Amino acid sequence: MNFYHALIDDLIGIEEFNAKVEEKVTKSGDLLDGHAAAMLVVREYGRHHTKICDLNEASSLASFFGRVLSITPPHEFKRPDGDTGVVASMTVGDGTGEVRVVLWDEKAQALGGEIEPGMVMEILGRPRGSPLQIHAVSLRESACEIICSQPEEGQGRAAPAPDSGCTIEVRLISLAHRTFTRRDGNAGEMAEAVIGNEDGVFRLVCWAPALIAGVAEDTCIRITGASRGENRHDHETEYILGEEGGVTAIDREIGVPLTTPADVTGEGRYSLRGVITSLQPPRRFTTRSGGVSWVRNLVISGGGGDVRTVIWGDAARLHLLTGETAEIYNATARPGRYSDLEVHIGRGSAIRVIHDDEKREIAVTGTVIASAAGTCIDTGRECYLLDEPTAPGTEVTVEGTVFRREITPGRYEAAVLRAGPLLERVEIFLDRVSQ
Repeated sequence: MNFYHALIDDLIGIEEFNAKVEEKVTKSGDLLDGHAAAMLVVREYGRHHTKICDLNEASSLASFFGRVLSITPPHEFKRPDGDTGVVASMTVGDGTGEVRVVLWDEKAQALGGEIEPGMVMEILGRPRGSPLQIHAVSLRESACEIICSQPEEGQGRAAPAPDSGCTIEVRLISLAHRTFTRRDGNAGEMAEAVIGNEDGVFRLVCWAPALIAGVAEDTCIRITGASRGENRHDHETEYILGEEGGVTAIDREIGVPLTTPADVTGEGRYSLRGVITSLQPPRRFTTRSGGVSWVRNLVISGGGGDVRTVIWGDAARLHLLTGETAEIYNATARPGRYSDLEVHIGRGSAIRVIHDDEKREIAVTGTVIASAAGTCIDTGRECYLLDEPTAPGTEVTVEGTVFRREITPGRYEAAVLRAGPLLERVEIFLDRVSQ
């Protein structure tokens, strides 16, 4: 009965659950067996078995019936801590769709002979990832009959079953680790990466972030044990990596094809290279969930054309400068507010700046001003970004390190105004105005 109690263990204790099951059996005159009675108790608490097309990664736990369509046999892998694990998977379906079910360790061993294609299984598991996969918590053979067919129009569909066990060689373009809170309140950790090779640019979701931790961006790597599937939001190819996978650096140089802004002529996914010709400061906004995020607008030019670009999230706060060359990966082109195409850089996308600057020591005196790029110090001849907030109009002397026209101060103090340097700056300003 623990199989069914797990569906409502946040609502009722095991002893009370067993008592209600026994009561159902007794009242039925023993016409109900324990499994049927348990299902009735679960349904009374508002939870029940679902169809595959209704499975949702937002659920912490789901139960459903599915006919086994194919099986990927169990194989061993090394966990980050050195222990040996076992993983296997099977694709199951019902009349509404198909989904991949992943089994670990002792449950994976059951696919070595106890479970065969054609059997109908009752499955309890945790939905994970995109494309959706079910990580089995418990499963058992069921006597119910399931006829698998394609979903009818308007009925929806589960994500297509991904190709499991893929090996790919790619360049790691960007990598970010993040934590999240599951619906059951527990914390989780994952890594998201943008990867690419001669075939294109893809999103990688890694549910075992230790596998890719410490790998530097721009490293060429071999990924093993990945699942290749389709993102259910935009149907683009992406890869899912779990504990059974592996990541190793390789010596082979891998190129990623890039286009130009002039080639962005319709909706779709693009990876391109161009020059930043217009740049607005980042703007903070409140998300629908009540959180804080950022957005930034710029224009990228090249190939005889340009394209409006929108950066979402923390990437909007990157240090960018007009005149620099930017590479944008796996961005989405879609109509903007005024119907012209815009390239949007969000989750699953990346932006990188190509520059030749080297860090050097500097000492300057000037006036702090506010600009579209951020807080700057204007010397009259040059303007540098400051990474420390300072009130505009302040005269300061700064000594520190400059990199890409941004100063990281080592010494920062109010400047003593002298007539000579001040007059020189006025003359420079007047020359600018007269030109």
